[in-house]
Amino acid sequence: MTKWLASIQSLDEAKDLETCLPDILDLKDPSAGALGALAIDDINAIVRWLDKRCLSSATVGDLMMKSNVISPVIFQWAETDLDYIKVGLFEDIELENCLVQLKATLYTAPKPVIAVIFADQSYPDDIVDLVKQAGFVGVMVDTAEKNGQSLSSHWSAIDIQRFVKSANDKGLICGLAGALRIEDIDSLALTGADYLGFRSALCPDRQRINHLDVSLAIKLEKRLAEFKLAS
Repeated sequence: MTKWLASIQSLDEAKDLETCLPDILDLKDPSAGALGALAIDDINAIVRWLDKRCLSSATVGDLMMKSNVISPVIFQWAETDLDYIKVGLFEDIELENCLVQLKATLYTAPKPVIAVIFADQSYPDDIVDLVKQAGFVGVMVDTAEKNGQSLSSHWSAIDIQRFVKSANDKGLICGLAGALRIEDIDSLALTGADYLGFRSALCPDRQRINHLDVSLAIKLEKRLAEFKLAS
């Protein structure tokens, strides 16, 4: 059954969601890029407060596609009590080489790592295969440019379904995100994705750097429940 992920930027936002915790609480700094990273102390404080009441994940930041840059951050994040670590794979001539070099890290890291690709960037046709071969446990799609355009602005329904099927066929956790709206639940509910990710839909005026509004989270959860997606 498809679950939902809420991205939060602070302990205060996490506490705001106490009565409607998502299946995955995702920690990121939206003011620092597509996958901006929170400080490690903030991550530890949020995870401590959460106390395993739901799963948690955190992004490592918008990093260069170099294994010697990414690997140390993965191991640093793995020292926390996070359930998942998320690494962005950005369009880059060095991407495929980086994935090969990350293999040793991903197979030895003490925490599972999920890859994030971007619907508004270009990748090799076999990117999901490359993600699997590198040792990631999952793959999600997001948008890199936070300009109001959503996942469906860049990918057709067929593209989305093909991505989900490819991930599912390879045994990867699969997530869909990218300025998703509450209304997008209707079309994404039957894709077979493992989770749907939300940030701007939880913020006033859909501005992802604004403080989360719990009333929007409750509205979203109710809509998800209609499709039996919310826990």
